Amino acid sequence: MNIGNMYFVGRNYVEHAKELNNEVPEKPLIFCKPLSSLSADGNLILPTHSKEVHFEGEMVFKYSEKGDFFVSCGIDYTARDVQSELKKKGWPWFEAKCFKGSTVLNTDFVKVGKEALEFLTIETYVNDKLRQKGSYSQTIFKIDFLFDYLNNIIGLRENDVVFTGTPSGVGKVNDGDILKVLLKLEGKVISKVISEVKVWK
Repeated sequence: MNIGNMYFVGRNYVEHAKELNNEVPEKPLIFCKPLSSLSADGNLILPTHSKEVHFEGEMVFKYSEKGDFFVSCGIDYTARDVQSELKKKGWPWFEAKCFKGSTVLNTDFVKVGKEALEFLTIETYVNDKLRQKGSYSQTIFKIDFLFDYLNNIIGLRENDVVFTGTPSGVGKVNDGDILKVLLKLEGKVISKVISEVKVWK
């Protein structure tokens, strides 16, 4: 697995920001997650410190110093109840975002041309029911801007990845749920992830 640092963009879809009663950001809201949060098999064992873990299906881009665009898809699992309490106190979201297995990623990235980005769409299914549907064109901050923004602040490295936010429709996951995220280009699936939610036994 050739993955560097992982960066995440919060509230990059207007409707998702609204569904959580959050302000739409004027500049990118960035947070990081450690590689230890990556699920080895794509599945999630529900953390014991949360009673309300939400799914967030996302488009993911891998940085290339050559300026090429490599895209895949993933899931950013979020302990929403924990996040809400941390936000009230003005504290970082670490415990809400960085628990074991909270990041699911298809590491087989697909190279696409810049002109094709506007035709990318993403869908999230829970137990075969469509729960999220969004398009790259709906994102507030586009990937070339995000790469420049992050480069100016910290300096990106080859194979760093950026999760570009989630469309509206997020919700709670339960034991036994099976999630499927599909990344499509002009209606054709080019990447997918499947994730089963389990309770520790």
